[in-house]
Amino acid sequence: MKHIYLLRHAKSEWDEPFQKDEERGLSERGKKQTKALRSFLLDFGINVDSVLVSPAERALKTYQNLRKEILRLPKPDIRDSIYEAEEEDLLFLLHGIPNTVRSVMIVGHNPGLENLASSLLYGQSTPSRFHKFPTASFLGLSYSGEDWKNLDWGTCHLQVFWIPGHLGKE
Repeated sequence: MKHIYLLRHAKSEWDEPFQKDEERGLSERGKKQTKALRSFLLDFGINVDSVLVSPAERALKTYQNLRKEILRLPKPDIRDSIYEAEEEDLLFLLHGIPNTVRSVMIVGHNPGLENLASSLLYGQSTPSRFHKFPTASFLGLSYSGEDWKNLDWGTCHLQVFWIPGHLGKE
């Protein structure tokens, strides 16, 4: 059994000046979201072998804030291909995971994560069943296969879907 965890970055900062979209950090609301997420993941008892993170500052900061208290989380493997990735790109990324890895987390962005989750659960031609995959949302899937290369659309089962509570105005 394999596990796939998808984490959308926490709420990003729009008030600070930045040259490129990738440079936006976390807003105060985003920092509150990561605290709530940390608490949830500690209760959930997450166990992750590998973490693939977008190079965007907001994704890196989201994961770094989680690692502050959840020390058993592995060092991030920063992958440029996650930024602006579509679901096919993310599936290709998962196909490259070594079979010795039992669980992987992707920290990235929408709409790629939402579309990947929906396609892995229900098939690619199905419209997204996640009408909203807000910032700091966490989704866990299970895959009964042993080879990551065989992972395909419609082959996963939903284990958990957590959305941060109302922590202020979206």
